[in-house]
Amino acid sequence: MSELFLSVLNMSLTASYVIFIVMLVRILLKKAPKVFSYALWGVVAFRLLIPFSFESVFSLIPRNTKAVPIYHDIIHQQSPRINVGMDTVNSLVSNSLPVPPVEISVNPINIYLEVGTYIWILGIIVMLIYSFVSILLLKRKLKSAQSIERNIFEAKNLKTPFVLGFLRPKIYLPVGISIEERRYILLHEQTHIHRKDHIVKILAFLILAIHWFNPLVWIAFRLMSTDMELSCDEKVLKKMDEEIKKPYANSLLSLAAERHILNGSPLAFGEGNVKRRIVNVLNYKKPVYWVVITALIVVVAVSVGLMSNPKGKQLSIEDYADKFIEKTIADYNTEDNYFKIIDKKITKLEKIASFDKLLPSTELEIWSLEYRLKPEDMSKIVLAGGMNEVDGWITEQSSMGKPILVFAYKNSTPQFLGALWSGEADLSTRAGQEIALRTFLEASGMSPGETFAGNHIVVKFPSSFGETYKLLLSQPVVQGEQGIWCVERWMDGNGTVYYVTPETDVSMADYYKELQKQSDEGYNSSLLDPLQVAMDYIKNVLGQVHVSVDTLVQEAPATIEDFMETPESEFIGFISNFQIGKKSNASFDLDKIEWLTLDDTKRLKELKIDPDIDMPNGYYIHNPDSDPMYFQVAEEAQYYIIDWETVTTKSVSIEEFKEYLEQNDSPLFRIVTKDGYVQSISEKYRP
Repeated sequence: MSELFLSVLNMSLTASYVIFIVMLVRILLKKAPKVFSYALWGVVAFRLLIPFSFESVFSLIPRNTKAVPIYHDIIHQQSPRINVGMDTVNSLVSNSLPVPPVEISVNPINIYLEVGTYIWILGIIVMLIYSFVSILLLKRKLKSAQSIERNIFEAKNLKTPFVLGFLRPKIYLPVGISIEERRYILLHEQTHIHRKDHIVKILAFLILAIHWFNPLVWIAFRLMSTDMELSCDEKVLKKMDEEIKKPYANSLLSLAAERHILNGSPLAFGEGNVKRRIVNVLNYKKPVYWVVITALIVVVAVSVGLMSNPKGKQLSIEDYADKFIEKTIADYNTEDNYFKIIDKKITKLEKIASFDKLLPSTELEIWSLEYRLKPEDMSKIVLAGGMNEVDGWITEQSSMGKPILVFAYKNSTPQFLGALWSGEADLSTRAGQEIALRTFLEASGMSPGETFAGNHIVVKFPSSFGETYKLLLSQPVVQGEQGIWCVERWMDGNGTVYYVTPETDVSMADYYKELQKQSDEGYNSSLLDPLQVAMDYIKNVLGQVHVSVDTLVQEAPATIEDFMETPESEFIGFISNFQIGKKSNASFDLDKIEWLTLDDTKRLKELKIDPDIDMPNGYYIHNPDSDPMYFQVAEEAQYYIIDWETVTTKSVSIEEFKEYLEQNDSPLFRIVTKDGYVQSISEKYRP
């Protein structure tokens, strides 16, 4: 709710400037029909209701108020600042804001904001209750009103005519009005209904209720109501003879409302600045053509200028690079850091490559950035983590390498998308650059999680570490039986995804088109078989030489969602050092074994195991590894042990499982892992 209150405050501050400009323009439109002044208040309503707008070079909003006046992270700022577009006011208000002391955990600004939010909500409730009660009392007063015709009623206890209602507005008249008065009063009220002024007045009051804390909004509500009535008076005079001006003015005086109505309804004939209305009626003359045209141009121009935000300065590649370095400096220049950066300079800013097909209708560029930072006191610097010193300047290269800036071009205008790092990708080839950029776009949510759209196959296989790995195979050029297959990416047992970069200096599209061409001509026909492509990658790239086609599990057709589901991996072994953490996950060591049965004839031959001699019970435990594997257990993990009385499996708690381990000598367990954590532990039956 505090976020909503901040948004309302920002809209109210921006609208205050708009209200001030509209008040000035009203003076310039003094001789023009009042309908133009009335129309301008729509711009104020737009600014008070809509938290965003469009940009225009014709904007009348000060350029430095393009950003929100009150930043939404002000409660987290060490030195709270605002931006209302005027440097003097910015400085005065910002300097008066409380700075949170280091020793306290709650920012005073946060407390003030919470209190202000509750007061704001209370004010809205009071105004709405006031309006509701006022209308309720008025409706009780109108119970005795007599219908004259259609939506026109007459009541004895009324002092002024008015319109009441939202969807079906009714006109109420005092008893005793002359036929002539009734004629132009009805025309006045019917004009309100025709222009939907009764709806506008209610909406204006709701806006006032939301921004009740802003005195300029109260003034705007009063002036809008006056302009509404003045323009309606002029509409009546325009339709009738000017001879009625004096009797019309007399009616305004005799039927004037006792006080200004602030509840949004009803629309009273004698409402508003009655003196101003009488003067306007008596001085009314049908406007000349050129005045109307001039006023229309002024209103349209001012409306566009006040509704739009100023167009920001277009930043260049160098500007974005400078901002990136400034953010790095800001991360260094904190109160907790032992040194300060006082200067910076760019030593290299060079375009690496551009791509025009990775995003629709958008050209992408990647730029290499190198820079140096000057510390306040070089003697305080401990050169570590890739830092070097050159003539009093720091050059740094983190463990992730150097920053590579990513830009998108639309209408020849660069937009900074973010940064990737040279140490995380092979940028020496065109294909490597493309994979690095695709990885960045996928991580940023700007492109789907697949390199090639179309047919996919997921292949699972057991790694030499015991985990289950997955490959995603795609058809990069042609779909169907004649299309070649490639390994697009693969996933290890912990759910980490690795992108496959083909070894080529050309683009990936050109590389796979050439392979497809070779296949069409009768060469590299093995690329048409996804399982052969998978086996080639598993053995020659991943080095998993133990894998055979028989151990592959194929899922076809498949989607990227199928691939992204982390595989489950299974291990069998002896558990030791089982620990239940107080503030961390349970953990243990596993002495992994290989469980062999009489069906594993090929593996038995490899190990030179004689089933007749070495497998009296029909199984063999092969335990070549001496180093145990370390596992962490998921909090929701399930534990199963064997009830030896019934020789059935039963579920136990973690405490019961630990006790079972301590009381039994070397039971064998089957471990199931997913996303890097153990999901279940089940005791394995040994005959």
